This record gives sequence, C-alpha cells and structure tokens, in this order.
Amino acid sequence: MRRCSGPGARDGVELLSQLKQNIRIRFSKRGDIRFISHHDLMRLLERALRRARLPMAMSEGHNPRPRISIPMPLSVGISGRSEVADVGLCEWMRPEEVRARLQEQFPEGIRVESAEVTRPHPDRRPAELAYLVPLLPGHTLSEQKVQQFLASETAVVERERKDGTRQVEVRQFVKALRLDGETLRMLVRYTQAGTARPEEVLEALGCREERDYAQGQIERIHVSLSASR
Repeated sequence: MRRCSGPGARDGVELLSQLKQNIRIRFSKRGDIRFISHHDLMRLLERALRRARLPMAMSEGHNPRPRISIPMPLSVGISGRSEVADVGLCEWMRPEEVRARLQEQFPEGIRVESAEVTRPHPDRRPAELAYLVPLLPGHTLSEQKVQQFLASETAVVERERKDGTRQVEVRQFVKALRLDGETLRMLVRYTQAGTARPEEVLEALGCREERDYAQGQIERIHVSLSASR
C-alpha cells in the first residue's frame, strides 16, 4: 500500500489523512459469504484495499483507520446484488483501475460490479431498499393477503434485540409489494425512524410460521441513496 505524503509531512513521517478522491463501488455478495458479519466484511474490504496497494486516505486521531463506509449494512444471511461502499483515496485514480485491482483481491462470492467518482463527502443516507424473496415450499401467501397488507394502516411485529424485544410498526416503511409467481418483490423506505427488515414484512404477511426465511435466499437487489453522488 502506498501512503500519502504532503507539505505537512515532517522528519520522514508521512501524512495519512489527506482525502483527494472518493470512489463509490457497487458490489454483489452472494453464496456462503452472505453469512459473514458486517464487521468481517469491513475487515475483508480493508484487507483487499491493502493487498491491491490502493492509496487509502486515513481518518485522523490517535488510531487512524482507512476511510471506508458502507451506508446500509446487510443482515447476516441476506445476499446483495448492488451494495454500496465508499472508499477514500489520497491520490487520484481511474475508477476502472480501482474496480479491477479490488476484484483481484476479493474471495469467491464478492464481485465489484462498478466504480465511480463521487464528491469527497457524499450524502450516504439510504432512501429505499429493494428485496427479492423466493418463497419457501408450502407457503400460503396469496395476492389477496398482499393487497390486504397494502390496504392496512398498521402492521406491528416484534423485533428481537440484544436488550430484549420491542414492537415495530412496519407498514409505514413498505412502499411496494408484488407477488410474482413464487417470488415476492419488496420495496421499503429508510427514514429517520428506521426501516423494516424483510423478515419482519414476511412475518406481518404470515409467512414465517414454522419456517425460517433467514436461512432462505432473500436478496437485496438495490440500495438507493438520498443523493446519487
């Protein structure tokens, strides 16, 4: 990995925190690697950046870290088709070169789909999340149940947390639902109040009784941010 130097470097100490360029990559995460945690994914991404010898910009402070941001982490077990990661660089590079060099370092299951330049400090707020849910054998979901859910004003489920459970009203977050054969397409909003997890929407639809969709093939097919750049 090359480190960035500049006018502020003294006595051979290289300046690590200069942010010159932000590269936004879209990547897919499929197969068994969907079961790694967000923390492990961040470590994997940092390791790939180092092995690719990309000029990473670093945070300031006593424990500088690479400037890496994933605006909307995936839940363990859910695949991603177009996930977002922002990477800060301290030297200018062509996005296609960043994409190619990173791809060489990723394990099977992660593919860099695209890379583009954004402004140095882009808006990273999630806006909408699109999911594809292959329904499990024996499900009882019907178009009537989908329409009843969409016509309802509220749908409350229990969300498990480390400190216990709490009730969450998920209907407010669901923007669209469509039953397409044996697949459910889902579009949920992300707001200041949070969002709905796809498993919670399935529960509100009555799809989780005696079946574990967390071990299924739920896929997040797109993450829309508040601003494209």
